Amino acid sequence: MERETTDKRTEKTKASILQALISLSKKKEINEISIRELTEAAHIHRNTFYLHYTDVYSVLSEIEENMCRDIKHMAEKYTPDELRDHVGDVTAEAFRYLYEQRESCILLLRARSMVSSGKNLLESIFERYLTAYPKSFDRNSLEFQVQFQYCTAGALGIVRYWFEQDFTQSPERMAALTGQLLIKGIQGATQVS
Repeated sequence: MERETTDKRTEKTKASILQALISLSKKKEINEISIRELTEAAHIHRNTFYLHYTDVYSVLSEIEENMCRDIKHMAEKYTPDELRDHVGDVTAEAFRYLYEQRESCILLLRARSMVSSGKNLLESIFERYLTAYPKSFDRNSLEFQVQFQYCTAGALGIVRYWFEQDFTQSPERMAALTGQLLIKGIQGATQVS
């Protein structure tokens, strides 16, 4: 019972820190936020902060790690063949998750480059997706690497555009468009209604 209480207290403390960081990041750049400001906004003592994190960037790293883990778990619910054949379902689930976590996503975008944050998230899905293809498929080939980078960068661009447009489109709409682009390229995207 004591362990459960400690875990809930830790979760509550980390949630307070995250909300304070989100709030402060709307007023100033991440590198301008001091630990003092952050702990005051979170209503915790500095020592409590240092029990969990070393600095503001370690908070961001944990957010990114948690999001990557969550996205990876989404992809792992599907067999590689299901993932290949139903990439739209996984894409829709991922976009709904990103929408639910939009404040954390925006925080990461403000603090890190889109490539470093988003690439890890997308690779969590793409790596699982790729296991559906024959082992004879040369993943180290120039052709594969270029296609992988193109798809990753394209999907990241869509996510960034969606964020910049204040999520005006539904996660399902964005997922459908992204899925069509990944599967059929530009010609497929123009066929989405």
